Amino acid sequence: MKPLLKYLAIVIGFLTASISNGFNPNLPKGIVYQISLNGNDLQKSQAVITEYHYLTHIINNNVSTYIFGKYQRFSEVDSIQNLLTKAGCNSTILAYKNQNEIPLAEAISMQYKNDMLTEEASTQRKGSKKITVKEVNYLLDVQKSGLKHYYALAIPVNSIETVDKLLEQIDNEQIIEISTSDDIYSIGHYEKFEDVLNARKHFIDGDINDVFIMAQITDERIEVDETDNFAITIQNLVNDLANN
Repeated sequence: MKPLLKYLAIVIGFLTASISNGFNPNLPKGIVYQISLNGNDLQKSQAVITEYHYLTHIINNNVSTYIFGKYQRFSEVDSIQNLLTKAGCNSTILAYKNQNEIPLAEAISMQYKNDMLTEEASTQRKGSKKITVKEVNYLLDVQKSGLKHYYALAIPVNSIETVDKLLEQIDNEQIIEISTSDDIYSIGHYEKFEDVLNARKHFIDGDINDVFIMAQITDERIEVDETDNFAITIQNLVNDLANN
């Protein structure tokens, strides 16, 4: 018996469980990404994986699946999945919040809000008109997730002055409250990245400095050609950041 199989014989003994309801009590609290791997590909995955954190074995309709990982960022788990794919493994990415499975899109957006749309992050950015590296990385994560999305502007509305400025500039834009605790609103519905960039400039020129680009994500998959075009746009943006 190979070392990995010996390891599995011990670990699976008490971790085997059905999490078909999307709940995994073995995980820590917070956002955690895991990989779901076809049982037949477990041995091939050894070329990439050295530790199978929070390993869970599921057998459903005679189909064996292994779920593992404690990845904190989508970019991290995405890189591992790419390596698994090159090794010939069939895998998918799962996202959990406080041990409950949530949509991948929700996890990516939630982490972005926590990182970028808090009062602390907003204060640090005050007066900046440049798109930050964090925003670029977030948009790249959205693209890599392969999920359909449109663009919007996330604006913290925490003063009467900001409300007045918005009322002067908003025309027929769609407005959605995305955080009641932080008074953050999603403004606009832009299909093209260039359009949201222009809209962002419009608001900043109107003296609203806390304007963040976000993606409102759906569960529909992106067509391959759309993904490639978006990657080119983002890469150009990254190059511009590097030159400034």
